[in-house]
Parts: sequence; structure tokens; C-alpha cells
Amino acid sequence: MELVLSAISAGGLVGAANQYLCLLIFAIISKIGWVTLTPKMQFMESWWFISIVALFWILTVAPAYLATLAPGVLNAVNTFINFLSGFLVPVSAAFISLASVGVLTGMHPELEQLLETLQLFNLEGSLARNGWLMAGTSALFASSVGGIKFATKPLVGAVSGTSGYLAAPTNATFENSSSVVLMTLAYLLSKVNPWLLVALGVLVFILAVAALTFALYQLWKLKKGIGKVLRWAQTNPRAGMAVFAEFLMWGTGWLIWEKWGRGVVMSGAWLVWTLIFFSLVGLTGVTVPFVAPPIIVVAVLIFLAVGLSSARSLMRYLEAQLEVIL
Repeated sequence: MELVLSAISAGGLVGAANQYLCLLIFAIISKIGWVTLTPKMQFMESWWFISIVALFWILTVAPAYLATLAPGVLNAVNTFINFLSGFLVPVSAAFISLASVGVLTGMHPELEQLLETLQLFNLEGSLARNGWLMAGTSALFASSVGGIKFATKPLVGAVSGTSGYLAAPTNATFENSSSVVLMTLAYLLSKVNPWLLVALGVLVFILAVAALTFALYQLWKLKKGIGKVLRWAQTNPRAGMAVFAEFLMWGTGWLIWEKWGRGVVMSGAWLVWTLIFFSLVGLTGVTVPFVAPPIIVVAVLIFLAVGLSSARSLMRYLEAQLEVIL
């Protein structure tokens, strides 16, 4: 049972990450001899398979980052490619789950007899019933996590302000980072105990559900906050303008309400962020161009997070001062 559940969990991790990078990592570590795949799945370590997967990975990553330069057409291309890739998530999950059986038995020889009992493949090399069940369950798990991730993306974009040209590179950065982290954890945990891989799969699913719940909650709070600022713009223009200005240029809202200490500190932080942002973008854009988009994404996310936090703090302060009844 632990072998089956561990293999299913390994494939299910694909749903939370970039499926092509997961396959690429899996294939490369097998190619260099770090792990041994299930015999029938050893085609994954061949150069033709690695080349195809690498090509697919580039096709999904390149439009996402280039969308920061030409958001119109490339955003549409990126959306279309990711839409088509969604149909391949079950296949990628099935590949990794079936291949990981060999990896697990290589790490834990006591499970070798169980592998023979399972009979995942027929004598002619096609999938047997147990093989279909394992691959199908893993595909279902990955599709569920991937579906939750797909539903969460627009909500996170709306909350963080990255629903425009920053949405594609933000999602690509997250998915590629997740691929490296999850595949590394899967390898390390499998060496210790296969049940830890099952625990990782369960944790990933719980985190995906939690992320969706949190995104919905934050979207509700953001909608509520925007409505409040709009009401203030009509009833107390000074308060509404201060909150809006605080989000765009930290410290200005506090200065408008003569909170000099916090206003000066936040204004200084905004100035430092601006100098660092343009320095890093200029440096990376000239020396290592492909590094610039991720840095832009991270820097803008920091800007939005600090701006929202400071604006919310100002709103709470003004509520107390103005005795606003929501």
C-alpha cells in the first residue's frame, strides 16, 4: 500500500507545479544515475524524451516572461498554451507515478516483491489493470490540485494587483519554483520513508485548498475596502484621497493626516524601494536579460504588499478618528 500511495502522491505533485519542469527534473536525475526508473518507463531518460519535454517547457515559460515586454499578443499566446497544457497534466502525472515505482523500490529494496505482485505492466509492455488504476488515480489527484490552482490564479491576481501583464510571469515563477522545491522534497523524503511522500502529497492538497480559501477571503476584504474608500471619497474626500495615495506612494497618506513620524519612515522606505527597483532592473536587463522579469515580479509584489498593508493600517486609524460606521 505504501508503494502505491507514494507513487500516486509523486505524480499528484505535478498539479501544483509546472508539469514539464517536473518531468524534466525527473528525467535528468534518472539520466545521470541518481535514481532508477521502472523498467518499462526508462524511455523517460532518453535524449529524445528529454528534448521534447524541454521544448514544451520553454514554450510555456518564454511567452509568460516575454509578456512583460509585449503584453497584448503574448498574454493571449501564454493563455492559449497553458489551456492546452492543462489537458496533458493527467498524462504527466501518470508518467511520474509509474516511473517513481522503480525509484521507490530502488531506494527501499524490501518493496521489490510488492512491485512484482502489483504487475503494473503486461508481458507485452502495455499497462495492466493495476497500472491503469495507479496512473488514473495519480492523474485525478494532479488534475484536482491543478484545477484548484487554476481557480486560484485570477483571485490572487485580483487581490495582489497582478491580474494584468504581471499575471503571467508571476504564475510562471511560482510554478517553476514549486517544481524544483517539490521534486527535491519528493526525492529526499522518499529516501527516508515512502510514507513521507504520501504526507507531502496530502500537505500540497491541503495548501492548495487553503490558498483558494484565503484568496476568496482576501478578495472579499479587498472588495469591502474598495467600497469603503469610494464612500469616503464622497463623504470625506481628504480621507479617501489619503488612503488611495498611501497605496501608490507609501507615507503620503500619513503625511496628509499629519502623522509625521510614520509618514517620513514610509516615504523613506518607498524611496529606497524605488532606487533598488530601477537599479536592479537596469543591471539585470543589461547583464542577464532573462533574469529581469522575475526580479520585476518580485519587486512589484513587494510594492503591492507593502502598499496594501500601509493603506489598510491608515484606514483603521481613520476609522477610529472619524468614527466611520461600516
